Amino acid sequence: MESVDVAIIGAGLCGLALAIGLQNRGITAHLFEKSDGIRADTATGISIGKNGGRALDGIQPGLEEAMKSAGTQIKSFRILDITGGEKQEIEMKEGEIPAVFMVPWRKARKMLADMVPSSNIHCSHKLVSYSAAKDKDGVELEFEVRDDQGRTSRKTIHANLVIGTDGVHSAVRKIMVGDKPRDLHLMNWNALVYNPDSKFFKVHEKDQIFMIKDNATFVHLADSGEGYTLWVVRMYNEDIPIGGAFGGPPAKERALKEIRKLEPPEVWEPLRIAVEATSPELIYERRIIDNPPLESWSDLDGRVLLIGDAAHAMHWGPGQGARTAFEDAHQLSELLAAAIATGEERKRAIARFEELRIPRMTRFQAFAAEGTELPEFVKEDVQTLPESERRKRRYEFQAWADSYPEKMAGDPDSTYFKPL
Repeated sequence: MESVDVAIIGAGLCGLALAIGLQNRGITAHLFEKSDGIRADTATGISIGKNGGRALDGIQPGLEEAMKSAGTQIKSFRILDITGGEKQEIEMKEGEIPAVFMVPWRKARKMLADMVPSSNIHCSHKLVSYSAAKDKDGVELEFEVRDDQGRTSRKTIHANLVIGTDGVHSAVRKIMVGDKPRDLHLMNWNALVYNPDSKFFKVHEKDQIFMIKDNATFVHLADSGEGYTLWVVRMYNEDIPIGGAFGGPPAKERALKEIRKLEPPEVWEPLRIAVEATSPELIYERRIIDNPPLESWSDLDGRVLLIGDAAHAMHWGPGQGARTAFEDAHQLSELLAAAIATGEERKRAIARFEELRIPRMTRFQAFAAEGTELPEFVKEDVQTLPESERRKRRYEFQAWADSYPEKMAGDPDSTYFKPL
């Protein structure tokens, strides 16, 4: 039986960042990815704010700047809000907006993958089960492995520590907890389109994010760097049972059908222009889901752990998915390295990680779910707040998130996010 020290399940942004953080601290990790390669066919980008940038630099000094070079620094926000039937238009320039940069997801993933030895990334490995090792400490992992001809076989690998970073549909979480992602009653379409200097359609300025929103629909049109435009539309919908997939012409037809229902049509015209100008094969469609908060992220006495979306997938609203995944990778790398330096048992480092991260992420998830504006996800005391207080609450959340790695447990200077 093959044996590794640390097995990371999932070679997305979180898993790769963790592998880099560990290898920089003298800990060798192997990544096991169910896909047959490091995918480049993604249709989205990530936004990285202060907390994500600081976490990246904590993982490896200079990594934030390297990531910025693959994207673009956002210098202006334009927001068109018709919530409640009243039209409000807000424009914010550099110095008035949070420090955010946009990076195409596939470029971020490739950059991180290039920092990990290729011999430590094992693709076409789909996790089937895990269990406590019978004859020694650790975990036995059973994989379904697919070869170049598409033939499958079973393979068992022993690991001292297993970290599940395999996303919202985590196989590790399914084995550990047995729950399912939670449907947030929203449908999503998005595409990342090569559109240099707005050559094919113009829906935003250079280095700008343009957002349009009402009570049930949110649109994001963003310069994602190197000539790419990212468009995203998310709207309340109970009728379209679509899993995540590039949907081709039917996806484009479904998106345009829903967009044409939006009123008043002139407000949503930039979105319609972007979607009509996009090749159908670039359009990704999915329902918006999250993972319900957990009281524990570990199993087998700390030998198996969930982090990133596997632990705390959240509603897209605050833009914290990738940022908090990088926070997890940074904190776990530091704690495991400290355990080696002090001779502490790893399970104590895992327990400390959960103490630091679970309360923070539970509050992040709850705040993010409020973005649905649906009563089942918004506490009654928040529903009754006047809009001025809700704006203050959003500002305080952003300030707390941006303070990372300080104030991990809460911001004592805030009204709504004090330490528990």
